Amino acid sequence: MTDTVNNSTTYLWYDYETFGTEARKDRPVQYGSFRTDTNFNIIGQSMVLYAQLADDYIPSPGSSLVTGITPMSLMDEENALAEADFAKVIRDEMGKPGTITIGYNNRNYDDEMTRFMFWRNLLPAYDTEYGDGRGRFDVFLLVIAVYAVAPQILKWPTKEDGTVSFKLDRLTPANQLPHRHAHDASSDAFATLQLAKLIASKNPRLWEYALSISKSDKIVELLNERRPLLYVDRYSLHHRRGLRPVMPLFENPSVRNEWICWDLSADPSEMWAITEKDMKERSFVTREQKEQGIKPLPFVRIKTKKQPFLMKGMSAWITKSGQGLFEQPASYYSENASKILASVDRLPELQPLFMALADRKAEEHARDIPEEALYSGGFPSNSDARKMANFRALPPEEMADAFDRLEFDREDLAELTLYFMGRNYPEYALTPETERLWRLHKYNKLVKGLGDSRTFTQFYEELEEARAGADEHGLEILEDVEGYVENLRSEYEA
Repeated sequence: MTDTVNNSTTYLWYDYETFGTEARKDRPVQYGSFRTDTNFNIIGQSMVLYAQLADDYIPSPGSSLVTGITPMSLMDEENALAEADFAKVIRDEMGKPGTITIGYNNRNYDDEMTRFMFWRNLLPAYDTEYGDGRGRFDVFLLVIAVYAVAPQILKWPTKEDGTVSFKLDRLTPANQLPHRHAHDASSDAFATLQLAKLIASKNPRLWEYALSISKSDKIVELLNERRPLLYVDRYSLHHRRGLRPVMPLFENPSVRNEWICWDLSADPSEMWAITEKDMKERSFVTREQKEQGIKPLPFVRIKTKKQPFLMKGMSAWITKSGQGLFEQPASYYSENASKILASVDRLPELQPLFMALADRKAEEHARDIPEEALYSGGFPSNSDARKMANFRALPPEEMADAFDRLEFDREDLAELTLYFMGRNYPEYALTPETERLWRLHKYNKLVKGLGDSRTFTQFYEELEEARAGADEHGLEILEDVEGYVENLRSEYEA
């Protein structure tokens, strides 16, 4: 057993299908999940839900080509729920004590989709992720770690260019695992379960270790030890299978939940000569820039809440298992780590470099639309959180009167609440004045592109691109999507 898993722990394997690829802006359409015990035995019934699409949003036509689900087809789904109810059922399922929610690439996508969905539906965005034995885990990141440190566990499909494909619908057939309907939420959740079960059966210690460090406090403990570590960098898998020997330096003073480390392949004496100009030009280097001879800085940013895979025993691992992968013997990297320890008192000198890089664009942009401002306005006060919860619990027909009496500490929460009513209960909860404000908000999004929302013009551009590569069945799907959007657009024609 690990600190993460105990006798009351269950795993909730889940997946979404969505109407786009941007978690902040796009909407979920289908949710599928299975619950198992920690031995991967299924408990109870699987769950499949569909969400109705509100009229403040235009779907991506390409997403329907992938899933086969269109806004029109949702009308035939008996269990298609208003998003407020869809979100509540999912929150109740994920929020059960002892639940570890598990997906495939969920840290970067599905978990974000969940948070933004909860937020715009007046639900706490984070409380299904911690407390009472709750947690979350990403099998995609586990697979990346397996490729880096124990590649013999799985068979690895390749792309046309010869590089490894980590897509779930490629890994499952390569490893003789059932995956009947790729891009169906329930089927993808079950395939994720089978892949994790295979890894755990072949290397139980790796599975247990990955679970044990999946919580950010465990990662912070490792980093705080200030000792050399092996880090699996998912963005450099072509080099040493992503393995980087790193030395923790300090927490990033300008970005929460991020640590700055040094790549021990580079001489630590270089760090003292780095300037603000270097930071701006060499912190994020594209492939084209690398081909032009621009060398990225050896700083490594580790996001503690993104399930990074870190291992102690760098020197022993390189000596035993890393032969042929690493350019230098283990002693070289250990010596560089010792140089950093010898200069530890100087590390604060580097922190202003990261302060200069602080980027507020995402937060400023999110303020345009309250339902996308989850990360920009700070946490709601306790008073605001209670008001949101109490308002959400009201019958829809009582919301209009209650809305007139609402006063929030955070100024954008009144708008968030108004738009919640408009998306979910327009026929019950809106007065003539709030309906006017709701229509204006939709116009600004769908016609004017407020907050970089997908507009009708952008939809038709995407539609033409999707048609160019679609087969006959795909063209039928796109025609269905176009019919929905045409009907939506008719509301805004003069």
